[in-house]
Amino acid sequence: MEDGLQNDEEQFYVENRGILISAKGVKIDSLNKVIMLNVGSRTEADLSQYGILDGGHTYQAILTKRSKIAADQIQYVHLEVITGIDEIDSLASARNTSVAVGDKAIAELADKFDFVKSAISELPFAGDISYKENESEKPLDATDLIRLMYAFNISKYPEGKVAQPVPAYSGKAAVLKDYLTSYDESSEHESSNPYYKLAQLLPGITKLYDLVEKDMANKYRDITPNGKFGKIKGIELRKTTTKYYGHNTEYTISQGLLLPIVGAFRALVKDNGTRYDWTVDPDTVWNSIGAKLVNNTVEMSRSLGNNPQAAGKNSNLWSQNFDAVNTAQLQIQLDALSAE
Repeated sequence: MEDGLQNDEEQFYVENRGILISAKGVKIDSLNKVIMLNVGSRTEADLSQYGILDGGHTYQAILTKRSKIAADQIQYVHLEVITGIDEIDSLASARNTSVAVGDKAIAELADKFDFVKSAISELPFAGDISYKENESEKPLDATDLIRLMYAFNISKYPEGKVAQPVPAYSGKAAVLKDYLTSYDESSEHESSNPYYKLAQLLPGITKLYDLVEKDMANKYRDITPNGKFGKIKGIELRKTTTKYYGHNTEYTISQGLLLPIVGAFRALVKDNGTRYDWTVDPDTVWNSIGAKLVNNTVEMSRSLGNNPQAAGKNSNLWSQNFDAVNTAQLQIQLDALSAE
């Protein structure tokens, strides 16, 4: 690729796929012949949403070789800028079709998923997880588990922190990188890796995910008895099964509506040094305030233009649901003390 930039045939743009950029906004100054891209701030949410989606190697090659291109030589590169994209991971996966070793494959080769495999080895979906780049026959992806753990990462998102684990929904690639970074930084002290501790909670987290997925319609009707759950944007009336344990359910539900609810139960996780534990049973809290969490989430989506993708990326919704779970937890603990 780098040699192609210096080739005097000026055919680089013909043989190269170019660069695809996700931008928050674009301004064109035709007078000065300048295009200005707004790729957001340095927040985690923006970093996971905006920037180069495809063509990173092309970009690096240009930076490396541009000073070595002859003054009388002109090279072009195809540049595509897209704005207003909600499902950023789907777009990146669809466009980035190069046969390259991705982060997931690197993690597998380095045995960086071993403790995750061990934690779920006895669960019924253990054999359905894809840990390699080319296992399309398996319905679940290792990054699905990483995203769930990220949503419960109390080390990165402790109580009281304004930021919420929104990238669990909006930034699959960013979440996987965080997993790999945490692994490498704690390679000599495994118990200091929050993902190692979170892996022990995966049986409970996945059961909670399926419980919410299966029971969300009932909780919605608790508050809206005559409401038509299947008419909500992001929900489809279709007989299917829950993601991990295969329970029968009548609806498919957008991740943008599910993850801000499931992730709220991060409030129930405590650090006991070498492991994370639940402060109270998540099922008890769901039974207590599940209807409130569902109502919060559906109403937020409606307020954002019936947009479940926008709801999934809304930190206020994540915070609101977290606070509701935290309050319920405290009430359960107080009731337990009063009963003694």
